[in-house]
Amino acid sequence: MTIVKAIFLSTVLFCNGLICNAQDMKIEKFDITIAGIVIGELVAKKELKGGEVHYELKSSVNFWFFGKVSLDYLTQAIYKEKMLVKANTTSKTNRGDFGTKIDWFNDHYDVKATNYKYELDTTIHKPYYFSSAVFYFEEPNQAKEFIPEAYGRPSLIKKVKDYYEVNVNGNKNRFYYVNGKLDKAVMEFPIKNYVVKRKVEG
Repeated sequence: MTIVKAIFLSTVLFCNGLICNAQDMKIEKFDITIAGIVIGELVAKKELKGGEVHYELKSSVNFWFFGKVSLDYLTQAIYKEKMLVKANTTSKTNRGDFGTKIDWFNDHYDVKATNYKYELDTTIHKPYYFSSAVFYFEEPNQAKEFIPEAYGRPSLIKKVKDYYEVNVNGNKNRFYYVNGKLDKAVMEFPIKNYVVKRKVEG
C-alpha cells in the first residue's frame, strides 16, 4: 500500500468514525424564560454507549427573587434495555446545594433525594421506562407513568388537550409537542415558575 493510499484510507476511517459518533449523540437546546425574559439555557443530550442510553440535562440560570438566585443544574440518567438503571441530579445554588441518586438493584430502586424543602429516602419495587430527561427527546404518547430524577417519586402522565401534564411533588408541569418534538414545557417550581422553550434554529 502506498503512503497516499494509507493516508486516504485512514482519513476515510477517521471521518466515518466521526459520523458514527455524531449519529450516536443527539443534542437539543432550549431557552429558560420567566415572564418572557430569557434567564438561562438548557442543553439536553442523548447518547448511545454500548448497550446503554445516556441522557443529560444541563442548565444554568440567574434571576431575581427577593435577591439574586443563581442555579447550576445537572441531571444524568442511564437506561439499559429501555429501563432506567441509574440517575443522578445535582443542583448548586447560592442558597444551598441539593442532589438525588436513584439506583436499580436486582428488583428495586434505592432512592435518596434532597431538594428545596424536600427529602426522600425510600425503595421502589417497580421498574420505570420513562423519566424527566426523556421528555426532551420523546413524546410520551405511550407512557402512563414516569419517575422524575430530581425527586424520585413516581408520577402519572396525563394527556390534556394539546399537552401532557404531570404532577411532581405538588407542582404541575405541562409539556407541549410539535410533530413529536418537544416545543416547550411550562414548569411550576417552589421558588419561581418558568418556561423551557426550544431555541429557534438558525
